[in-house]
Amino acid sequence: MSNLYDQLKPEFKKQLEKSSAKYSTAKRLKYVLLSKSFWGDLKMDDIRSLLTYTEESSWEMAASDFMYGTKFLNKDE
Repeated sequence: MSNLYDQLKPEFKKQLEKSSAKYSTAKRLKYVLLSKSFWGDLKMDDIRSLLTYTEESSWEMAASDFMYGTKFLNKDE
């Protein structure tokens, strides 16, 4: 079973890497994603940080994106 970081879509992974080079809190988020296998294991604070460091807006997200990570995760993983 792969971790959430491996399941991220490439565009979000790239943006998170870019943010990790600038911000230590983005690097912490990367380690959180590496340590979790299921979207449901994330705290709301982790999801908020993911939105921040991938430059996504919560206004453009559906409820399923928050609940299941459909916007951020590859479907086949």
